[in-house]
Amino acid sequence: MATELGVSEMTVRRDLNVLAARGALVKVHGGATLDAAPTSSEPGFTHKLALRAAEKRAIAQAAVEWVKPGMSIALNSGTTTYALAAQCAGINDLTVITNSPRIAEVFYAASTPGQNIILTGGIRTVSDALVGPLALSALSQLHVDLLFLGVHGMTAEDGYTTPNMLEAQTNQAFIRSAARQVVLADHTKWGVTGLCQIVPLAGIDAVVTGAQLDPHAQQILRELIDSLILA
Repeated sequence: MATELGVSEMTVRRDLNVLAARGALVKVHGGATLDAAPTSSEPGFTHKLALRAAEKRAIAQAAVEWVKPGMSIALNSGTTTYALAAQCAGINDLTVITNSPRIAEVFYAASTPGQNIILTGGIRTVSDALVGPLALSALSQLHVDLLFLGVHGMTAEDGYTTPNMLEAQTNQAFIRSAARQVVLADHTKWGVTGLCQIVPLAGIDAVVTGAQLDPHAQQILRELIDSLILA
């Protein structure tokens, strides 16, 4: 903006602050948007499934390289983890734990030999996640090799977030159950903050996201996590 308008970066920052104070825009990490969804807003699964479908498939194709026969993996409820389920459905000798009836159905439909699918109980949310005491109890007894975690948003300040408090608790239980954790999120999740923090950025081992992710965001993630994969 400074280059395009022929002014200093300080002028741009000052003007953004003024506009944000007037409610004309919302400042986010690395820039600003015209508006922002409420932190408690949670779109339904079907609505999210149609968004950035090609990018989610690319992320899933990159993430499936980590999945090998004989492993135990966990997938929380989400449209990018749902895309990964389709990639994993044909892998033999796989134990899968999920709190998503939709993801479980992908594996059930594939009927691949040697697969063991564990669906947690719980209360179903708008995003088709099973959450609450039953889900927490199930996850507390399990230990998996690898967790693939979908998130609502991620920022340097707030880490990985979700709009649903019970979903945040369930995702935290997923993280505690896993030897290694991988966040799957399309590039538009950067700069978005949900109501509840799941974990700070450094609390995850790896992130697989779209190649369009902002370069500054890439730098932040590379400084805080073990691996950043751009699909």
